[in-house]
Amino acid sequence: MNIQEYIASGVLESYVLGTTTAEESAEVERLAQSYPIIQLEIDAVRDSIEEYALKFAKTPPPELKSRVMNALLELEEAEKVNTQAIAPEAKVVSFTPESKKSPFTFSYAASWVLLALSIAANWFLYSNWQKSEDKVVALESQTQILASSERALKASYQENINILLNPETKRVQLGGQKTAPDAQAIVYWNSATQEVYLSSVKLPVAPEGKQYQLWAIVDGKPVDAGLLDNPETFEKMKSLGNAQAFAISLEAKGGSTTEAGPKGEIFVLGNV
Repeated sequence: MNIQEYIASGVLESYVLGTTTAEESAEVERLAQSYPIIQLEIDAVRDSIEEYALKFAKTPPPELKSRVMNALLELEEAEKVNTQAIAPEAKVVSFTPESKKSPFTFSYAASWVLLALSIAANWFLYSNWQKSEDKVVALESQTQILASSERALKASYQENINILLNPETKRVQLGGQKTAPDAQAIVYWNSATQEVYLSSVKLPVAPEGKQYQLWAIVDGKPVDAGLLDNPETFEKMKSLGNAQAFAISLEAKGGSTTEAGPKGEIFVLGNV
């Protein structure tokens, strides 16, 4: 089984949901350390689940508790009435002197009481069943939305994985400079399609009015490769046909131009 088949097997989704065995979990973690693509897919699945949870989370209405308690109290009262109504009915079968005057009066009354209670109980159950049906329909709708959202996210992440697996794609590790020794980033550049992607960015938070910018070093000169809008994501940058190195600088909001070059300090740099 190759890496793509392993990712498509669904074991990563099970791992994120905590349903894998200890052996499967250990294997996933071992492969994630060896193959960054697998770790990327794990992060993608986890982000997908968290995104859905935040998007569709609903706070239960405050009156829900009182409604549930009232329903339980009504059901308890109905059971008490049922018990009280049935107990006298048992006395009808014992022929006491009083029953000889009107042998069917009490049994008829008890029957009507039981019928009324039965109707009330059935209506109560039907009403709650109807509410449950509505909740099921709403849940099915949310499930469909989740499935659609997950398919879209998986398609997007699969596209990213295909980019990484493309033999024409070069991985360029950008290391921290004196300004920020612990900073880092990874550039994925496909010389055939000229596409450039930025990932695994670890940079200090940009100050107010500042923005990070990616540069490609082409024939010794810096070329604007785009501003970092979402440093935490797998971000597509400007296409480039040639590059010997890549760097990221901190610029004024809006960035600098190719003609002007980087005006701010260089935070990370790496050769192709």
